[in-house]
Amino acid sequence: MDEAEIIRTIKAGDIHAYALLVERYYRPLLAFIFKIVRDKDVVEDIGQEVFFSGYRSLNIFDEKKGVPFSAWIFTVARNHCISYLRQRRIREQRYVDVDTSLEDHKKNPEEEFFVREQKLAIAASLQQIPEPFRKTIMMSLEGCTLDDIAESQMVTLGTVKSRLFRARERMKILVGEHI
Repeated sequence: MDEAEIIRTIKAGDIHAYALLVERYYRPLLAFIFKIVRDKDVVEDIGQEVFFSGYRSLNIFDEKKGVPFSAWIFTVARNHCISYLRQRRIREQRYVDVDTSLEDHKKNPEEEFFVREQKLAIAASLQQIPEPFRKTIMMSLEGCTLDDIAESQMVTLGTVKSRLFRARERMKILVGEHI
């Protein structure tokens, strides 16, 4: 089946036909995403988001315009990557702002050492938390509501609560190991 036939089949109600498109573009799309974000830990998550968004938006894709599905889905991927990079930059900026505000309140060398050790332990621990738990706890630390996290990750509120609980429990253990 060619692309146009597959898309017509999907639009006619055969949701399983979308798997043919996913299978066809999965590896090239992940390689494309990695070239943009340069973070192997989030490539598959973004890829899944792209395919999910592509499926939800397939009704607006007009194969009669002559634009191949591949060009369209790679554009969707590029947009998701740009959004991810913007969010990451904002998150990193917030982290720098927190570091700066902590430095303003240091009083003596002993306290400076303790604060620095705590920050290093937390940063090291966060790196050891597997996805999607890390993303969930990072969004929580950034001040996102549970509803916002659930919506952005396209999961239920219960899943967010579970991920957050597990991430916090793991962080307690890991921070204790690093201090």
